[in-house]
Amino acid sequence: MLRKKGILKSSFQISIITLSVKFLGLIKQAILASYCGANKETDLFFLSSGIMAAFCIVLFSALSISLLSMHTEMLIQEGREQSNKLINKALRLFLPISILISILFFTFSPLLSLIIAPSYSTDERSELIYYLRIMSLLFMFWCYSQIVNVVLETDKIFLPGRLRNLFQNLLIIIAALLLYKDYGVKSLLFAFLLSGFFEAVILTICARKKLKFTFGKIPMDDKMKKLLGLSVPLALGNAIYEVNDIVDKQISTGLGHGNVSFLTYGSSVNEIVTSVIITSVSTVLFSHFATWVSEKKIDKITDSLKNSIELLSIVIMPIMVVCLLCGDSIVYLLYGRGNFGEYEVNKTYGVVIGYSIGFAFQAMRANFSKVFYAFQDTKTPMVNGIIAVGCNILLSYLLSRVIGISGVALATSISMIIVTVLLLSKINKYLPDFSIKSSIYEILKIIIAGIVAFVSLYVLKKHLCFSIVTNFVIEGFICLIVYVVTLYVIKSNQILSLKNRIFRN
Repeated sequence: MLRKKGILKSSFQISIITLSVKFLGLIKQAILASYCGANKETDLFFLSSGIMAAFCIVLFSALSISLLSMHTEMLIQEGREQSNKLINKALRLFLPISILISILFFTFSPLLSLIIAPSYSTDERSELIYYLRIMSLLFMFWCYSQIVNVVLETDKIFLPGRLRNLFQNLLIIIAALLLYKDYGVKSLLFAFLLSGFFEAVILTICARKKLKFTFGKIPMDDKMKKLLGLSVPLALGNAIYEVNDIVDKQISTGLGHGNVSFLTYGSSVNEIVTSVIITSVSTVLFSHFATWVSEKKIDKITDSLKNSIELLSIVIMPIMVVCLLCGDSIVYLLYGRGNFGEYEVNKTYGVVIGYSIGFAFQAMRANFSKVFYAFQDTKTPMVNGIIAVGCNILLSYLLSRVIGISGVALATSISMIIVTVLLLSKINKYLPDFSIKSSIYEILKIIIAGIVAFVSLYVLKKHLCFSIVTNFVIEGFICLIVYVVTLYVIKSNQILSLKNRIFRN
């Protein structure tokens, strides 16, 4: 029997560890900004590591999502022995594929460098090609880790799969402090690769009691054909964030040296929200959704989706308000030292504003997508993802010409709003009783509270004259208090429910 954990409890646990990892990630970015700055070298690091990581996510996160749904169904219906056979077949089939992908990326790195950095000189592209070839090894580590992690997440064990970024951040910090001065970007890239190896080892140790490894021929039976059939369209649909990131970086290279770095530093704030809050909740939801689909408990999916949308909206709104009004303070506190001056802070602040506008819609789309994946429908999110990429390419190009690098981030948010609305219109195919109208009054209350907090914070900022740290602490505290009190006064259902739970306990 699968271990039962509450969605809220599991999400909170993941959020805490992810927040810790992201905090370390912010320290890493602050060290990179201070020691390395925002220049051609940092652009090359963020391009080569970011592009390859994005391709890994597109390919193998899609595989893990499809495999988790099939593995959950088989574990419930046929038992651990049969579900282990599925995992071993997946390893025997996809590990050789990952090696082939690494070889292809190594071979065609010159073409890839031309696509992602067409404005670079011949010498700059030569460096980028070399770095891309180093990072091509990442595919093998990522493939293995994603498949093995399915065994743990099926049993609602989420922590080990969150450790990759922990190793990555620690190793890159060490490389930046001790090796970057002598070895440059190469030291950072090898640290990045080594973190993938460490994750694979940790996952193997954690899964050893649940997964028995077996060897045999490379399979191509009905199960693997089904897995491929689900994974291919899902890879295209799941590419929404990653392909958008690739497009954003490609456009940023044409705006001058340093802009890729501004985009990356600014997106770190965005990633705190997407990883700590949105991804944590959607990861737990998907695991439960897949179980409930196998058990035919559709009503539970409907109720959980409604509650998650409302709760995420409540949590995200004050964060968005603070990012919009105090994003410059956030950037200064994180990066404003050493080689990162006022100009760099202002450029990065523009990126923070652009991304923050789409926070709530990122949350909704992430959870909507998990419903389709749980029902093994990967084509609908695929089409939705293609639309998102098309919108982002067009808007990024147009807005970057008007407002520079902040336009690239804003384009991502606008495209997210468009595709979230489109995906919502399709969800009744699987959840006939779900309607966003049932949450509309709660969402309106959240918006009203957000506006009140925004105005209060705007007025407050004009009268504070302490240090940046003191001002930011006061601003964040007052914003949160005004927001929560407003929600309570206008009788937010989620706030009243939370109050009842606290006093009942």
